[in-house]
Amino acid sequence: MGNSLVYGFAIFWSIAISFIGSRINRRKLLFTSIILGLSSTVLLAFVEGPVFTSIVSSLMGMSLGLGLPSSMALVANNTVVENRGRTSGIIILGTFIITFASMAIYRMLNLDLLGIILILVVVRSTSLFALVVDKFDRPLTIIEQKIRLPTATYREFIFYLSPWVMFTIASSLAHSLISDAGFGSGGLGESLRYVFIAVFGLAAGFMADRFGRKQPIILGLATLGIAYLLLGFNMSEMSVNIYNALSGITWGLFFVVFLAVPGDLSTPNLREKFYALGYILPLAGLFALSAIPFENIADIIPAETIAQIVGICLFLSMYPVFRAKETLIESKIQERKMKEYAERVGKTIQEAEENN
Repeated sequence: MGNSLVYGFAIFWSIAISFIGSRINRRKLLFTSIILGLSSTVLLAFVEGPVFTSIVSSLMGMSLGLGLPSSMALVANNTVVENRGRTSGIIILGTFIITFASMAIYRMLNLDLLGIILILVVVRSTSLFALVVDKFDRPLTIIEQKIRLPTATYREFIFYLSPWVMFTIASSLAHSLISDAGFGSGGLGESLRYVFIAVFGLAAGFMADRFGRKQPIILGLATLGIAYLLLGFNMSEMSVNIYNALSGITWGLFFVVFLAVPGDLSTPNLREKFYALGYILPLAGLFALSAIPFENIADIIPAETIAQIVGICLFLSMYPVFRAKETLIESKIQERKMKEYAERVGKTIQEAEENN
């Protein structure tokens, strides 16, 4: 019930913001999103009964729906296409370093519920710092003349979204299968997941700007597909730890690319819509998934068989990526390679002159 409300409210408010986000004062919008997130976190200490759970879940979903599309559009508006991957990678690195540090504090101090809530409140409060440093209420540059994107652009976006949706659903399904099989969270693999998200998120940013956006997606799908097939052959503590570690690599690769791709394909006045769509479709899949009783399905179909089927589907979801056009212009890729080649040649010549 709680998860369904979070997903439902996040979807509703993402749709709303996609239509009006570019015309709203971003400072007020992000401030509202952060305050709602802080409020829902504090209220976790008092959750008791279905009514209160529903209220907290609704606030969480509203916070996500209000904040994510506009904050991601803001990143895209302040970056250029050839550096957008690296910027996204740095964002992911910073985010998951904070996440890993918070988990380490929790485990070292063996905190109770109030201690966990305090850490979450402190972490969420740091996002207010950006609103103090930068003036988000400065006049927004809004393009009055609406630019019509060609139909092919939307088709390319759907090609890129297909593996993103499949990946999100597969990750959620794996979590349910692992939990139902009696393997809890908090092990070595779970810790490695966050480390790998941070490290491979940064690496994916540089990869996406050097080789294009498609390579990290294909690598991520192959990695998660292998992890799923391992679960399918033998659901054990070792295979679960390996899955968690490999899924961390995939999350790092995917997070970066899907921070960059909607910005690559959209114009400034359409960015909220593109990011909202890239956010809504996976959430809709999770919303549908939350209504499925996996305990009953596992009685009919073994978890290993489900894992094998999903692993094959992950490999098949590479097909739309192969069909999609590269969003990083080929000339930019070649320009970067030529620049790096010229730098290496210059360095070689300089070293030769110094030796002579």
